[in-house]
Amino acid sequence: MINSKKKQALVKKIVLAAGSSKRYGFKNKLTEIINGKSMLKHILDTLLEVFDPDELLIIVGHEHKTIINLIDNKNIQIIHNKNYRGGIGTSISTGVKELESTVQGVMIIPADMPFILAEDLDRLEKKFLELDCQKVVLPKHKSKIGNPAILPKSYFKTLENLNEDFGAKSKIKSTDTVTIEAKIGTLFDIDTTIQLAKANAKI
Repeated sequence: MINSKKKQALVKKIVLAAGSSKRYGFKNKLTEIINGKSMLKHILDTLLEVFDPDELLIIVGHEHKTIINLIDNKNIQIIHNKNYRGGIGTSISTGVKELESTVQGVMIIPADMPFILAEDLDRLEKKFLELDCQKVVLPKHKSKIGNPAILPKSYFKTLENLNEDFGAKSKIKSTDTVTIEAKIGTLFDIDTTIQLAKANAKI
């Protein structure tokens, strides 16, 4: 573990793993193997380098039983979004509605980003806490904004009302945001088999 856990309990980490991978093809991309383990396990292992399992909330939907079987740690909360076909907004909404009243911020993590580094996740949360949980904190690599984002409690109602294929970033006010420099993994998601092949070639 990189840092203390008492403060981390203020931020819930919602992992979006419900999508049907339409652009990827017939197979659920989260089950694809990269360097010996599934795409989903990559991001979960990275999160667990920094955070306790009970800080994580995984949203499943498409092929939910298959995805659940990829989750080794039984202390991670799993929520089934039955309306996942409605888009990523429905998964974010489903997760935010499950948050405890003590949670002051939510980190929203796409599950198809296996190259995010634990140190970047740690730095994102530290910056959010330094700002008294009042600002949206985003990673930036060479002027490009990436994922994951951390949003404060003031955005929870807005996130609960998401119901289309639009993520949280579509609702963020520029005046509310702070960015930190991060590695290229915060930009790199895998949407196609070609991208997966390139990723495996670089490992």
